[in-house]
Amino acid sequence: MHARGHSVRHFFEWDRSTYRLGGPHVLKHGMFKGTALAAALALSAMVSGCGTPHATQNSLTSNSSAASAISYPMTVKDDMGNTVTLKHQPMRIVSGSEGTDEILVSLVPRSRIALVTTMASNPEYSNVVAQVKGIPAWSGDDPEQALAVHPDLVLEAGYVTKSVLDQLHQAGVPMYAFSLNDFNSIADIEKNILTVGRLVGEPAKANALVANMKQDITQIEGAVQGQPRPTVLDYGSYGYAAGRDTTVDDIIRDAGGVNVAHMLNGWQKITDEQIVKWNPDVIIDSSDDAAFLKKLASDPALQSVTAVREHHLYAINSADLSSVSQYVVRAVYDVAKVLHPTAHLKAPKVMA
Repeated sequence: MHARGHSVRHFFEWDRSTYRLGGPHVLKHGMFKGTALAAALALSAMVSGCGTPHATQNSLTSNSSAASAISYPMTVKDDMGNTVTLKHQPMRIVSGSEGTDEILVSLVPRSRIALVTTMASNPEYSNVVAQVKGIPAWSGDDPEQALAVHPDLVLEAGYVTKSVLDQLHQAGVPMYAFSLNDFNSIADIEKNILTVGRLVGEPAKANALVANMKQDITQIEGAVQGQPRPTVLDYGSYGYAAGRDTTVDDIIRDAGGVNVAHMLNGWQKITDEQIVKWNPDVIIDSSDDAAFLKKLASDPALQSVTAVREHHLYAINSADLSSVSQYVVRAVYDVAKVLHPTAHLKAPKVMA
């Protein structure tokens, strides 16, 4: 797997999301970008709404008017099957992944975010460096650090160290953990945004964020419609390619390309022989792995490959390509610009 960008990508999917989520690609891809240990989404409960009827939410992602009405106490099941009860609207939220770092800053005021991940301040992996400036950070493997800020909501990932989860649970901190299967597509990311929005009591903002994502992608798809769709391979120095059920597969498709590795399931290691057989028109990699593309360009075994022969090797911004938040639309835009340089593309709203 690739280091970070790809590495992260590879965790979520084991994907760039990985980092975001926590894997070699945990290193970057995925909601849990940051560190393997810091990529779990957990939720804590407390803050607002005394005396209101206890509400049990079976669907945190419904767009119905009923689902838009938030009340506390709220009881939900997280993606790991654990029951989570929020007594009040969360006001001291701890984020355990870069994905939730990025989602939270668009949904709640800074004053409600008690901790973000250490990756949130790294521009190579994060899209919210400026927004989180001044917010304390944690690595994700020190439950005492999280407990010290008295969180009423912790967002964690299912892969996080069990001892960390156990200590937070024992301390009575409500946690919402996202499953590793929740970051395999842009649709998954949209669902996660809606889930976080419901948990923090901001469903309208979450719905608007997802609506903007859909509009941005529709605009990009319209701009490249009717143009030839080049074949594309996402490949990095760890030797892994992004197949179906990865956010990268969606990114390539929505950007007007055809993923030559779509027949693979998730992230799979491939050989030079496979690349020659696929003969992609374009090869992309994350910008933190850009030096690898230079090696590909001079690799004797790949000189017959169209992308190599015609110098169609492109480094895509790592923070975008590995994103498992609303910023994934930037990756669609970035790749579309590479695949269709003459298309009239409008910058996504998230870039405004």
